[in-house]
Amino acid sequence: MSKLASMRLVIVDDHPIMRDGLVSVMESQPDMEVVGQGSSAKDAVSLATALEPDLILLDLGIRGGGIEALSEIVKCFPNVKCVMLTACDNADTAIRALNAGAKGYILKGIGANELVVALWTVFRDESFVSPEFATKLLIAMQAVATPRQKAETLSHREAQIMREVENGFTNRQIAEKLEISEKTVKHYMSAIMQKLGVSNRVAAVIAAQKNRSINTA
Repeated sequence: MSKLASMRLVIVDDHPIMRDGLVSVMESQPDMEVVGQGSSAKDAVSLATALEPDLILLDLGIRGGGIEALSEIVKCFPNVKCVMLTACDNADTAIRALNAGAKGYILKGIGANELVVALWTVFRDESFVSPEFATKLLIAMQAVATPRQKAETLSHREAQIMREVENGFTNRQIAEKLEISEKTVKHYMSAIMQKLGVSNRVAAVIAAQKNRSINTA
């Protein structure tokens, strides 16, 4: 995978063996640098304050609460991307994390190579949810979603891009398929999420599907 920039990464996990393993994997990548590590919510906020890394890989079950740390970091450092790494496959918990500002929700069964790919996906301003968990999460989010009854209409190109997002394609893949730049896709995605009144790709998929059903009812 070609990388346009290096990633400064903080890892926060309260299990030393897990944390050491994650550090080892990330440090083996030529364009990743682990600039800090910790074991608690307090550590996470302190490291974000001192280092302002590109991305924080955050265990959900750390002392003080992973979501609590996430909320504080997102509020104070909106440019720091937070990814939850957890054994918890409870959809309600994942929804809370995503609504609090997490850019990714990854289950701990993920392989090392897949984790690296997931982090680069988030680094490129996209979202990532473990594929084996995504369907369960979508069903749960559909049950509670309340999309705008009068959502702004997507343009032809926006609708085209949204269809590709629903099919699971990344911004880069969409750009290649539609023969436009990845930056242009990001611009369209920002406009789409604003029109749909959502803040992440998972919610955008659900809102688009619900609004489509409303408009065709």
